[in-house]
Amino acid sequence: MKRYILLFSFILLVLSACSSESTENYSQMTSAFERNDSELNKKISETVTNIQEESSRDKALADINEGIIPRIDDFKQTIDNYTLSEDNHLEVQEAIQTYLDNLRTLMELYSEINSEFFIVNPFEDESLSEDINQQLEEIQNLEEEVQKNRADIDQLISENNE
Repeated sequence: MKRYILLFSFILLVLSACSSESTENYSQMTSAFERNDSELNKKISETVTNIQEESSRDKALADINEGIIPRIDDFKQTIDNYTLSEDNHLEVQEAIQTYLDNLRTLMELYSEINSEFFIVNPFEDESLSEDINQQLEEIQNLEEEVQKNRADIDQLISENNE
């Protein structure tokens, strides 16, 4: 009987240590997320401004393709590197990964539409207008999805902090 008590105590100690490590990793992950997301959103805002200013279009495209997309990939790898064991922590990690995947796709669409189309249609080609409208609609839907993903992350983090 004494052995079982000792074994049970040891198992509780191990489980407690794992939970504590997961909690610490979760805390570090959410801090890294907030910091990296803030920096990334600042860079995206600057790039959108450059896109809107016709003279900076090439720089904006380079920023997206050579700066933002690789930064999102690094950001996602950073989040993936955190080892979590609690279900609610894993749920936040998965939500962040979904957010980053959608954000990367959105940046690829921004790059694609700005490199393929120079919003001029001198011959009023309706097929070109349809293509542009379809891509713009896809971008708008993905922008809404990214905003929803971010709100979901905030809610999950808030629930875990309670």
